[in-house]
Amino acid sequence: MWRKQREKISLADVFKELHQIAAEEDYILEVPSRQDRPNPFADVIDDFSL
Repeated sequence: MWRKQREKISLADVFKELHQIAAEEDYILEVPSRQDRPNPFADVIDDFSL
């Protein structure tokens, strides 16, 4: 029974509900600016020569 109830809710439904709640609460999601971070894996790949 719980599977049938769980299958009815899609990810889109969850985001729609989240959007509605955020609008009702006047919530603003502040996204910080992007920053480059070190990537040791990429540095190792660059060290290999073909």
